[in-house]
Amino acid sequence: MVDTQINDFEDLLSHHENIIYHIINKYGIRDPEKEFYQDGVIALWQAAASYDESKGKFSSYAYFKIEKEILSMIRIRIRQIEKQEAYKKQLENRGNIGKTHLELGFDPYLFQMIEQVLTKNQMKWFSLYVLQDLTIKEIAQQEDVTLDAVKNWARLAKRKIKKVLEQ
Repeated sequence: MVDTQINDFEDLLSHHENIIYHIINKYGIRDPEKEFYQDGVIALWQAAASYDESKGKFSSYAYFKIEKEILSMIRIRIRQIEKQEAYKKQLENRGNIGKTHLELGFDPYLFQMIEQVLTKNQMKWFSLYVLQDLTIKEIAQQEDVTLDAVKNWARLAKRKIKKVLEQ
């Protein structure tokens, strides 16, 4: 029984394999490891298992299922890339902060105290404006925010830093 199912699926695949390749080409996907192709084959298998003859042609249903699966895989890849880029950017920012306060002879204990009282955005202003000597306009462009937002970070951060220095 299993052999007949496999043979049936091999026949089905040979007839509908062009749909998988069409969808991969339609979205301009480079697939050297054949991961998208493999997901397309799995989607074809699932389409064959869940197909209801009364609801239309199999080829239309298979196309829909394969396209849906490949688009889902694209979305997953995009999310993974975005997360990796955000992580890399975070590491770069942390690395830059560490380098600059050591290179400038900035007291690491004082830096740690300041880091504890400032919010994430205020710390961005502090590290970019004070330690890396960027202008407010450059910070706003780099962080993709308005000038007023950066000025607000600065205003609030200055108050907190002043309290730390008075201790």
